[in-house]
Amino acid sequence: MCELLVGNMESGDRLEALIFSAIYLKWINTGQIPCFEDGGHPRPNRHAEISRLIFYELERIYCMKDTSLQEVLAIRKIHPCLPSFKAEFTASVPLTRIRDVAHWGDIPHDLKLQIKHTIQNKLHRNAGPEDLVATEAMLARITRNPEEYSEAFVEQFKIIHHELKDFSMLRNLTEQLESIKESFDDRSLSALTLFLECKEYFSMHLKLLEELNSSRRMQNQRIMYCYWK
Repeated sequence: MCELLVGNMESGDRLEALIFSAIYLKWINTGQIPCFEDGGHPRPNRHAEISRLIFYELERIYCMKDTSLQEVLAIRKIHPCLPSFKAEFTASVPLTRIRDVAHWGDIPHDLKLQIKHTIQNKLHRNAGPEDLVATEAMLARITRNPEEYSEAFVEQFKIIHHELKDFSMLRNLTEQLESIKESFDDRSLSALTLFLECKEYFSMHLKLLEELNSSRRMQNQRIMYCYWK
């Protein structure tokens, strides 16, 4: 897409290139065009680097004197669809902790190989949300029996899981607020505290309501069983 924009800047096809780019990115964002690996071995930061190049080119077009209103509109449609190029996404070797965990000294060899082939190699090629699924499955396995693996190994794997959630931008609202609370003033901190307290209060009552509904269903089943018996 970057080549499409740059290659059409000196011709009269600039608006068409921008419109096609906006449509393509929209289809990517909505899942109309499926994404999959092409067999290459790009680093996980490749998409962020491409996004940054596209953003710079769009800004250059936006500031040109002959840019039309239609082109400005197309640029504004493209901007929200670009992947983030924050520092954590443009690092040349992100998520390197998995490499140390895959060579952890006190875990079985077959587990090392499984981590290497199902998680590490994929992360170093092209990190994606599917790696979070694989990491969650591995975390469930190594925490099933608390005494089976060392606490240090399990703790490091939990950190990897958290880092991958950050990288995939899949943290929930509470986690996102907690991560930026150091920048809050007193009023914002008070509001955050109140929000977390209310959230915990409603979560507790929701759990009680679910337990009550479960108890009612079991009672109804017993009544029906006794009735038909």
